[in-house]
Amino acid sequence: MKLHRKDEDEVAIDMSPMIDMVFLLLIFFIVASAVIKVEPVKIEIPSAVYAKVPEDETGRAMITLTAAGDMYVGPTQKLVTLDELKEWITLELEADKDIRILIRADGMVRYRDTEEIMEACAEVGASDMIFAAFESGE
Repeated sequence: MKLHRKDEDEVAIDMSPMIDMVFLLLIFFIVASAVIKVEPVKIEIPSAVYAKVPEDETGRAMITLTAAGDMYVGPTQKLVTLDELKEWITLELEADKDIRILIRADGMVRYRDTEEIMEACAEVGASDMIFAAFESGE
């Protein structure tokens, strides 16, 4: 049995929709991967003889306390009060129940101020806290 084919025209694939989709995907990934880099608040981190540099600082919620007593939280370094800090930690705990906190305090900050931060963290249920410190070579 012999099949007869009618005039075989060359099949042409229209490339313009595919090119449009490639450009749309390219633009999407460029916009989605844009990282806004926020510089941390400038403070003088103290040094300590027995300071240990943590093996893994990634994934830690950062709280910064300046010598003037200002408190900043998160990667965007938002200025907060103690009550706002508790709310922020509560939201972070909802996202990750095993939250780890990094407290960056200026060397001139009084212990009483850092104690308030630790108590605020403990009140809402965050217990894994470390302080940022440089290791001194004494």
